Amino acid sequence: MYSDYVARHSLHKIGVGGICLRDGEILVVKNTYGVSKGKWTLPGGYVELGETLSNSIEREVFEETGIETRAVNILALRHMVNEKKDRGLISDLYVVFNLEYISGNPTSGSDEISDTRFIDFNKVSKQEISGLSRYIIKNLLSSKDLSLQTYEPEENIISTLNIHEYQLFG
Repeated sequence: MYSDYVARHSLHKIGVGGICLRDGEILVVKNTYGVSKGKWTLPGGYVELGETLSNSIEREVFEETGIETRAVNILALRHMVNEKKDRGLISDLYVVFNLEYISGNPTSGSDEISDTRFIDFNKVSKQEISGLSRYIIKNLLSSKDLSLQTYEPEENIISTLNIHEYQLFG
């Protein structure tokens, strides 16, 4: 009984991302892998077993950028159902936090990140930035609730990740 319950509920993964503003600039990273490889994106990663969401984003941002932050509130929640060849359908959650800058200067602290920096918030539209990160920065930073959005990922993202369902709240 217990193993059936665990099996039915174990095909979830939870990622976190964060928006950290400092003096009119936003913290971004450039990934070396995945669908956003070579594009600027929000820093973040996966929640580890037994870790809270807020601790996870604070840890991930520090590991990737060397910047110490504090999670303030949730800006967006993305949920998609996609299919992995080796695991079947999985439920993939991504929670985006508004982060308070505490201290530090950007450094690329891992082999997953090729560059990290603060860029002028008003020049984000001129940067090569991932679609979801761009949408969140442009549309959800001042959002007052987590309403269902009309955002849909680019077709190459849908096919690469084999997405069956996709929802963004923010």
